[in-house]
Amino acid sequence: MDYVIQDSKIEKNTVTVNVPDYEGNNQEVTKTVPGKVLALRFRKIIKTFEMGDDERYVFEKKKDSDGNPTDEDAEFYTFTGSKIMVDQALNDFTPDDLPCPTVVQQFKGKDGKTYTKFT
Repeated sequence: MDYVIQDSKIEKNTVTVNVPDYEGNNQEVTKTVPGKVLALRFRKIIKTFEMGDDERYVFEKKKDSDGNPTDEDAEFYTFTGSKIMVDQALNDFTPDDLPCPTVVQQFKGKDGKTYTKFT
């Protein structure tokens, strides 16, 4: 439904920058800066069906205080520091492309680690 890229509260990176001192000479300074995180707001599709030329969806519903489903669609939030997903969000689409059906897929990299990406 929506997303935003923001500074991570967990992941920090150490970088070295050149900063001019009071005499105008550049000094190397090491700083800690936050990494980037992708915050996603989404609804879970539990059923897909065709209606004419269009595809329609049934979403997971909010639950009342007794745990029973209501008529209102539930919204969920998640955060990821996945560099692949942050890069895709920066370069492959914009919030104007949303809402759209999206799949987040896990895959094994050549290094044997598990990664996630939009498909």
